Formats: sequence, structure tokens, C-alpha cells
Amino acid sequence: MSIFSRRAPEDAATSGEDRAWLESWAGGPRADFDEVEFVDDYAVLRWETDRGGFGLAYALHDGNGSVHGARRALRQRHRDHVGARYACVAVAMAATQVSNPYVPKLVACDMDEGAHQYETTWARLAAVLGQRAPYWFATLRDRDAIAAWQPGAPPAVVPACHVTNPIGAAADLAAAEPDGSPAAELCLHLVREIRARDHDAVTRHITELQENAAEGGDGAHLLLGAVPAELRHPEPAEPSEMVRRAGWLAITERRDVVAHRVADLVQRWDGGQDWHTGGFVIVDPKACAVTREWEQRLVPANHGQAPTVLEKHLLDNAHGESDVLLFDPATGVPALRRAPGTDREDIFTLCLQRLPTRSPLSALVVSGQTSWIRTEDGTVWFAPHREGWGVSWGYSGTGCHTLAQLLGALLDDISAPAMTSGANEEENGLFELLRTTPQSGATTYTRGQLEAARASS
Repeated sequence: MSIFSRRAPEDAATSGEDRAWLESWAGGPRADFDEVEFVDDYAVLRWETDRGGFGLAYALHDGNGSVHGARRALRQRHRDHVGARYACVAVAMAATQVSNPYVPKLVACDMDEGAHQYETTWARLAAVLGQRAPYWFATLRDRDAIAAWQPGAPPAVVPACHVTNPIGAAADLAAAEPDGSPAAELCLHLVREIRARDHDAVTRHITELQENAAEGGDGAHLLLGAVPAELRHPEPAEPSEMVRRAGWLAITERRDVVAHRVADLVQRWDGGQDWHTGGFVIVDPKACAVTREWEQRLVPANHGQAPTVLEKHLLDNAHGESDVLLFDPATGVPALRRAPGTDREDIFTLCLQRLPTRSPLSALVVSGQTSWIRTEDGTVWFAPHREGWGVSWGYSGTGCHTLAQLLGALLDDISAPAMTSGANEEENGLFELLRTTPQSGATTYTRGQLEAARASS
């Protein structure tokens, strides 16, 4: 009979034949800790019990991970021998329980085919293993510290850094830059800010867990695998906006993998709010004369080199692998044309957060789903907007208010930034003009018409 179908001890509440592995057994001899193995971004601590192997898994790519993901990784690693290695696996996750809000959650799954996941407690696990198991907060999951753990070891002391925000690439980029580099200054600030926030968060969570343990809660039945190292920059000074934007402009033009990793980090951290680019834009080149004018200035991208950060950002959010990469020489921003032969011929690109010109606004053109700004030098630009703060017209919603406020700012200063919530006072006259603008076809408003509408409020 396999280890998956062995009965529980006779003094168990039931025979255990139909019960989950961890729940069907109160424990036996003290389990022997075996090793830590790493499979598909999971660190799995293995114990050998008299009823088979048990694995406690920690995701190294996500704060929680998935018990089915860990189970699948172990089955793929050990294949026909998995039953000899593991009877059950559990994943330790961030606290979510209403009853124990500060205690990490344990989700387990037996290794036999068709098994379902189930929640258990640290007290139950300690009873089964005959010892308390360690927990690593997601901000303290240092791979080497986990690999070195042994029963009875004190908590490792590691720098706080959440597994979803690895800062190594930002530190590497800063170290390789020359003195006075804006890119280095902002990367160093990013590293320190992430460290400071993660340190504060995990320190608070450890205190809450210790309070639960002191009150006899389930937290008393686990050990801390690590505690945060001392933080010597608790409140890092933020670089000026000019330094931040200059630094990101330099980084987003780079083609190396370190810059790509730093870009991925900041997209998860703050969405790239200091990049010179803003939200995504989809353009139908057949929508109007202005869209065709913009399309004609696009040139083929250099296909003989690795993609820049911006090109990779666009490609990662692209529609298909066969899309054609282009480049707008007026803005320095890449664009993607849908692959030839597809049903649509849209072009996918990014707007700017500020227009790089001193030429005043001369007209607004709205067409399809796109708002265009024409300046007096004849150049057309996408209306600046940030991701999540799109601009629109023809209805009474947020996008229409945002475009009205943007137009008011651009009439005064063409280099005004894209709008955010509460950035400017309401532009009621411009809003009313845009609200009643037809959504179909193309509509052009001259500077004079915009100023007249603005004055009418």
C-alpha cells in the first residue's frame, strides 16, 4: 500500500483513509529535516516523517505563490520518484485570515492525483513534524539564507527586500554609472526607498506576529526564518524632478538587460510615473488626415540591435509577435504596426507626458480614439496623458474633464505636464465644448475657438 493511502494511527478521530495527509495524523516520532531544494522559483524545505516526506514551500517570485504550482514543480522534478520524496506539500502565504490576521496562512495539498488543496494551521504542522517550522516573510526571502537553514538555527539577518521587487539590477546600474549621473542618483534612491518601505512593513508584521504568539495564538507554533538587517537610510532624500526625469530618459534609451530589469522594477513600483512617456495610444491611420500625417513620419526601427527599454516595454504589451516595430523621429518613441494581413491596421504606441516643444498650441483635433495637439510650427502630437488618466470627449466623464484641464494648461504653457487628479481647477467652458463634440468623425478646434470656449465659463 502506498504512503498516500496508509491509515492514520488507531487513536486518530477517523481511519484517515479519506482525510488529507496533514489532517489525518497528529504526529509520531520527531521528523528529520532533510534539505532545501529549489524548483521553479520555489524553495522547498523537506522533512522525512514515518509516513513519508513533507515539503514546506516558499515562493521566490511572488509573495504567496500557489500550492498547486509548488506541487506541479515537484512532480516535474522527481517524476516517477515523487512519491518516494513527498507525500504532501504546503505553501506559506501572507496573513489573510480574519480570525488570525497577523499569522501567515498555510495551504497544503497531498501529492496523489486528484488531491485538493486545504488550509491547515502552524499548530497542526508542528504536531506532525514534532517541531516548529520556520516562516520567511516575503520581504526576507533571501535564497542563501533559506538554503542554509537548519533546525535550531537563529533567524538569519537579511536586508529587507520583497521578492517581487528585486533591487539588484538598480544597484548594479548605479554602481556602473559615472559620478554625477542622474541615472545613478535615481537608481540609488529607488533602492533605498524600496528597502526603507519593506523594512518598515516587515518590522510591523513581525511585531504583530509576536503579539499573537504571546497571546497563545497560532503564531506561537512557528519560527522566524529571518529578521531584517539594520536600516541606515530610513528616510532617503528624493532627487529633484529634473534629476529623476533626466535619469529615466537616459535609462529608457538603453538596450542592455540591466536597464530592462530596472525598467521592470519601476513599472511594478510606481508605473514609471517619472518616465517621459505616458499612456498607451492606439491609432487608426485611416481615421483622418492628421493620423495619416503622423503615420507618414514614422520610420523603420533598427532591427539589428537589441530593443531599447521603451521598445521592449511596447513589445511586452503588443498585440502579436509579428507586429512591425517603427520609430517616431519627432518624439523618439517607438510604435508597433499590426502585422500585414491582419483584419485591422492599428498602430500601437505611447504618448508623452510633456510636449518637447516651445511652439504654442494652434489647434486640437479629435478623431477616432485619439486627441491630437497641433503646434504653430505645424507638428502634430498626441495629447499628453498618464496611464490611468486618459483623455476623451463626447460625454460627461472623467476623460472629458481631464482633456479640458489639459487644454487649459497647454493654452497657457505648451510644456505643461499631463494631468492627474486635482491638478488644475475645472475648465467648465472647455469641458462643455468637448462634452458636446461628436464622437464620430474628426473635429478640429482652432486656438481661437478654444480660447473663446474657455472665456465663456
